[in-house]
Amino acid sequence: MDNKNIKDLIYKIFADNNINLHNVNENDSLISKGIVDSMAFVNILLAIEEELNIEIDFENIDINSIVTINSLCDAVSKMVN
Repeated sequence: MDNKNIKDLIYKIFADNNINLHNVNENDSLISKGIVDSMAFVNILLAIEEELNIEIDFENIDINSIVTINSLCDAVSKMVN
């Protein structure tokens, strides 16, 4: 799966969770900008796991390093490829 497909999927998952990302810079922190809180973000990660049939190793990943659309896309890309 390429980065564009992963990014499209991430946008779809956010939309499915009623989170609007239309005017969000892809390098802005979704948490510090108030787009999502930490619990909603974890729910997004769980939805990504389910959709892509992958397991995110929460013990060995720094959540703060994947709170932008671009960083999340890059991290997911590494997990699926």
